[in-house]
Amino acid sequence: MDSTLKNANILIVDDQVANIKVLTGLLEIQGYSNVKTTTDPRLVIDLFEEFKPDLILLDLAMPYLTGFQVMEQLKPLIPATSFLPILVLTADISADAKRHSLAGGAKDFLTKPFDLIEVDLRIRNLLETRHLHQLLENQNEILEEKVKERTLELEQAYRKLEIANEELKILDQAKIDFLCLISHEIRTPLNGILGFTDLLKSEIKSPDLLKYLEYLETSATRLERFSYQALMITELRTRGRKILPEKVSLRDILDHASAQLADTIQSKKITILLEPDPSVHAISGDRELLHTCFTNLLDNAVKYSSPNEEVIVKTFSDDRYVVCEIIDKGPGFSDGALKDLYGLFGLGEKHMDQHTGLNLALSKLIMDAHQGQIEVQNNQPKGATVRLTFSNVPMNN
Repeated sequence: MDSTLKNANILIVDDQVANIKVLTGLLEIQGYSNVKTTTDPRLVIDLFEEFKPDLILLDLAMPYLTGFQVMEQLKPLIPATSFLPILVLTADISADAKRHSLAGGAKDFLTKPFDLIEVDLRIRNLLETRHLHQLLENQNEILEEKVKERTLELEQAYRKLEIANEELKILDQAKIDFLCLISHEIRTPLNGILGFTDLLKSEIKSPDLLKYLEYLETSATRLERFSYQALMITELRTRGRKILPEKVSLRDILDHASAQLADTIQSKKITILLEPDPSVHAISGDRELLHTCFTNLLDNAVKYSSPNEEVIVKTFSDDRYVVCEIIDKGPGFSDGALKDLYGLFGLGEKHMDQHTGLNLALSKLIMDAHQGQIEVQNNQPKGATVRLTFSNVPMNN
């Protein structure tokens, strides 16, 4: 700090040569090395621009220009954000001169004859203040530059992110289009296979051939179902499917699910019992998705129930929610299955869809799309309950 201050540029403006000698002598003794002087105030502007002083020692009463006029000329040259100290040294001891000087741009004021020790201390204080102000200005400039650099980096990153998002949208759409194509191309020939399989079952009498035909039918049905579920999962995960909410009758939902699962229900002699809340007649949601969700969950319940058992569908509601519970009396979920119920293709030991591994995963996505919840729990002594919670508040599409 001391060496920095001693290297400061100091300009002395006084029409009296004797005063200049006293001040330069003081500065030399104190180790200040960069000092310029003038007795002509008309030269101050040129000296200011050439010398760029850090401190000006200025007399007031001078020929050609007074100290007040010099300060007026300097004002436009001094940036508003900078601190350039002017120390007025004058024989005018009036309060008006002091007030006028400080109002005109002077940072300090001393009257002649002055105490050289006080002059030295005032000079040092003013130079130290200027130095600290310059450090602050430099830090602000550095910070501004850093902010500009960071802002530019963020803008560039944002542009890259926008490009990446557009590319992802294109890829997502391409994936949906591809799956739609694959689903169509798979399901079209499968319809023919399943149709002729059903025809052949009525014609073939050999038990062995019928066994093979049933295996073929099971495999084709599995493939058809997988293509449909995989497409729907992709649409829901990529938000490629628009949800079209409407009031869907609970009886309509269960009738659709029962019709889809009629063969399994009849072969196992399962009874589907509906225990509705009298106030619950319909659920608000996408008809196709609700049909799929309930069919999947009812399929699981029927599949893992023992023959001649009951699968119960309960509903109840309050001002905020409509709740549907599907309760079976099967073996329940294994500990391993409970840890990853909604994982894609995450086959558990028990009570999981052994055909595709997608039933619960798709049901979870459907409930998410309806801003609802799905919960699973084992019952005592056996069986499981799948609870679906729908909001009574209209969906945000």
